[in-house]
Amino acid sequence: METVDLGGGAHVLRGAVNSGLVETENGLLAIDTGLDRGAANRIARAAEELRRPIVAILNTHAHADHHGGNAQLVRRFGVPVHAAAVEEAVIREPRYEPVYLYGGAAPISALTSKFLQAEPSPVDHVVRPGETVTIDGRELAIVDLVGHSLAQIGVRAGGVLFAADGFFGREPLEKHGVPYLVDSGRWMETLRALGEVDAAWMVPGHGEPVDDPRDTLALNLRVLQDASDWLRGRFHRGPARTEDLLVEFAEAMGMRLVDPPSYVLNRAAMLGFLSTLEREGAVRVEISGGRWTWMAAET
Repeated sequence: METVDLGGGAHVLRGAVNSGLVETENGLLAIDTGLDRGAANRIARAAEELRRPIVAILNTHAHADHHGGNAQLVRRFGVPVHAAAVEEAVIREPRYEPVYLYGGAAPISALTSKFLQAEPSPVDHVVRPGETVTIDGRELAIVDLVGHSLAQIGVRAGGVLFAADGFFGREPLEKHGVPYLVDSGRWMETLRALGEVDAAWMVPGHGEPVDDPRDTLALNLRVLQDASDWLRGRFHRGPARTEDLLVEFAEAMGMRLVDPPSYVLNRAAMLGFLSTLEREGAVRVEISGGRWTWMAAET
């Protein structure tokens, strides 16, 4: 892992999940803390190299790989945690993540590893899109980046926008295909809005920081649009039950259904496309033979 200086007192600690390190009056604000204690300790070492202490944490959203290091940093440094409204409930109670992925029931054990259920963390301050907040003397703009998760935010520090999973870098997007999401329509709106942002750098949660995001944002949009178009076209061939549709969708989009975590994550992503299409009047749901069945709205 390496720490990259983006200017204006903003740094990114590169890794499987990128963490921001923003200089404040008395130290550093850590933006997202990675998956676990190991990630937190790497953030602490990066802070030592920058010769500034960690003074606060800000979480953009409540997926385990973005807040799993919180508890370790709080233990080591006693720092306050700031988090996005709505998302903060899961950061406080991480068991909600496998619960909602499992459909609201107590999850099976395969869904309770650190990849889907982080160590619990306090949240001391809630931040909301559109606000400008000051953390240890550093002014930060909170940006709405809904779509990948229910209430994800980005953080702008001067000319650098830490965009979390508002978009994915080219390499992880090409490697994994259709990313996890909760609302494809809202995410596409977010991507278009990011295209209008004037920033010296944009930092995705996964992938390389970009000083010109146009091609990367266009790739993200194309991936989402292709998946949406495939689903629209699928219903011209007739109705489909959710589980059968998931197998077809995964095969068409190059998604792997190999274990319970990959299954529930990809199912949730597909449902995020279908809920958008239902909202747009393109598909509808019918319970047929006791099974949840999707079909074109006009049938």
